[in-house]
Amino acid sequence: MFNALDRYIGRTILATIFVTLFLLVGLSAIIKFVEQFRAIGEGNYDTLKAVAYTLLTIPKDIETFFPMAALLGALIGLGTLASNSELVVMQASGFSRFQIGMAVMKTAVPLIVLNMALGEWGIPQTEQFAREMRYKSLTGGSLLSVKGSVWAKDGNNFVYIQNVPKENELEGIYIYQFDQQRNLVKLSQANRAIYRNNEWRFNQISESLLDQDKVTNKNYLNQVWKTSITPDKLGIVSLRPSMLSISGLSEYIQFLKSTGQDTKTFELTYWRKILQPISISVMMLLALSFIFGPLRSVTPGVRVVTGICCGFTFYVLDEVFGPLSLVYSIPPIIGALAPSVFFAVIIWWLMVHKQY
Repeated sequence: MFNALDRYIGRTILATIFVTLFLLVGLSAIIKFVEQFRAIGEGNYDTLKAVAYTLLTIPKDIETFFPMAALLGALIGLGTLASNSELVVMQASGFSRFQIGMAVMKTAVPLIVLNMALGEWGIPQTEQFAREMRYKSLTGGSLLSVKGSVWAKDGNNFVYIQNVPKENELEGIYIYQFDQQRNLVKLSQANRAIYRNNEWRFNQISESLLDQDKVTNKNYLNQVWKTSITPDKLGIVSLRPSMLSISGLSEYIQFLKSTGQDTKTFELTYWRKILQPISISVMMLLALSFIFGPLRSVTPGVRVVTGICCGFTFYVLDEVFGPLSLVYSIPPIIGALAPSVFFAVIIWWLMVHKQY
């Protein structure tokens, strides 16, 4: 599968990509660590925990900077080969541009697999642990709550939870039940709830049944809460969509749909993650088209600046097209794919139309 040409080009590109990724992630980590100085001294949050928090957020930075690192690293690596006339020698030896391009794309495969594995099994765990550690150190609470409380929709019910002291424990639960005409028909209040044997059990719950002309109050010592809300889903409520794995996003999207809630924000993140291999491949092909085209004989500095500008442009387009797709009710997959399509058109223009 990998011949001598593939291995040689692969080693060159991988080395420059990983160095570039290390520099980008390192710079981001330094900035994050400096930002933590404002929180050091609050509660139990000290310098050691600030370092731990910064290190735990590195996997997310790796996923974020991977497309830019792929572009910059491929530009620098291929640029080095071009400056040493090695690409010319390869073509003179009978290797076509297509074969060189395939060698570059083969190099992208292990990078894509690594990045997808990190997003699926690494980032959700490290981000959750980092946020819980920081929040507990600062306030002594649990990150399952949002600023100490959680709002959730469960069918026709709206649920307010004052505090989540533990993953399987809730305090101060208020359940507002509405009918199909959106009239409030029942208000339930429980002091505490414990999750055991796959169900929530209330302690000391009071119910107020609202009729047209009267209010009926009932009190119970214990009661089972029939709900689709689980500790895992409460934890997801407090997380940003980008922190979830693909499988986690898929599961939560189904949960939101089953409760009649809007899913577009989560669908956009889902498709961004699914389509990231295309983004990485497009960035590496863009580097190849530049090396065979307008950046063939320029200095390494010009290549780096061009790579940074293109990488930043890709980031801006991703941040623009995504929200626009949500605002104008465009399918999220289009918003996620648009930046890659934009640069794919540039690649076609450079490689086919201009015929460098």
